[in-house]
Amino acid sequence: MIFFETMPMEAKLIVLGIVSLLWVILYKILKPQKEDRNYKIKFIILHTLFGFVAGLILGLVLSTFSGQIDVQTNYSLKGGIILASIFLVYSFFIKNENIKKVLISDFDWAETGWVSLIIAAAVMYCFIQAFKIPSGSMRMTLVEGDHLFVNKLIYGIKIPFTDKRILQIKEVKHRDIVIFDCPDVALSYEERKKRIQKDFIKRCVGLPGDKIEIKNKVLYINDVPQQEPYVNFEDENIYQTQKIFNSQQEYQTAWQEGRFTEAPAIFIRDNFGPVIVPQGHYFVLGDNRDRSFDSRFWGPLKKEYIKGAPLIVYWPPKRIRIPK
Repeated sequence: MIFFETMPMEAKLIVLGIVSLLWVILYKILKPQKEDRNYKIKFIILHTLFGFVAGLILGLVLSTFSGQIDVQTNYSLKGGIILASIFLVYSFFIKNENIKKVLISDFDWAETGWVSLIIAAAVMYCFIQAFKIPSGSMRMTLVEGDHLFVNKLIYGIKIPFTDKRILQIKEVKHRDIVIFDCPDVALSYEERKKRIQKDFIKRCVGLPGDKIEIKNKVLYINDVPQQEPYVNFEDENIYQTQKIFNSQQEYQTAWQEGRFTEAPAIFIRDNFGPVIVPQGHYFVLGDNRDRSFDSRFWGPLKKEYIKGAPLIVYWPPKRIRIPK
C-alpha cells in the first residue's frame, strides 16, 4: 500500500494535521459528559481513535530512521493500529471518575498537535526543511549520513499547483549546490510504479543556454575547461564514449529525453556531450563524479523541480559547517 510515499514531507504533515483536527471535531460533536448514558462508550471511541492518530504520527517519525521511503505508509498504519489497540485495552481499565481527566489530556494534545503540524508544514514548504544525505554522490563536500537544513526561500516560494515562485532572493548560479525533486526518468521502474517521490542533491554546473561537455573527466562550459577543487574521483580509469548517434541533434534529443539512463555508466560518465542546456533547465553533477547519477544520464533539470539550497550541516557535530 502506497500513500505517504507519493507526498513531500510537508504534505504528509498536513494530512496528519487534518486527521488530528478531525479528532478534535469528533470530540466536540460527541461532547462526552458524566451524565451521558453512553459516557464510557464515547470515551472508549475517542481514546482509541486518539491512539490511532498518535500512532500514525509516531510511525511516520520512526519510518524516517529506516532510510527507506517505501515503508512510510506501512510504518504509520502499523503504528496507528498498535497504539489504537493499546489505548482501547487501557480505556476499559479507566474508572469513570478519571475519564474526564484523560479526555482533557487527549483533547489538549490533539488540539496542540494539529496546529503544530500545520505550522510545521507551512515552515517546511516556505522556509526551511531538514534533509539527510542518502548516498556518496557528493563526496567529499557532503557525505552519507550528513544532516542539513535546506533554505527553501532562497530560490523563491513555489505557489501550489503552479510553476510560479514568489519572494525569490536569487537565481541559481554556476557551482550552487541545489536540492530538487527527483525527475521521473531518474526513478527506477519500481519507484515509478509505486509513484514514490524523493529528493536529490547535486551541484549546478550549467545554466540555460550553456554548452556542456566532459572530456576525459574534465568539465568544459562553453568550451572553457573548469577548475573544480570540490570534485572527487574514485576511479582512475577513463572510459570512452560509444558512437551510437548519427548526428549531434540525435545526441541532444536522446539526452534531453533521458535515454542515457539505459546506457552503461562507463559509456557516459568520463566523456560526455557536447549538449546545450535548454531554456528553463539546468545541468547538475555530483561532486563525486565517478559515483553520481546526474544530468549526464537523466538529462536537464527543470527549474520548477528545484526546492532550495543547503543552509548548514547540523549533524554529526564534527561536520557542522556551511556547505560550499
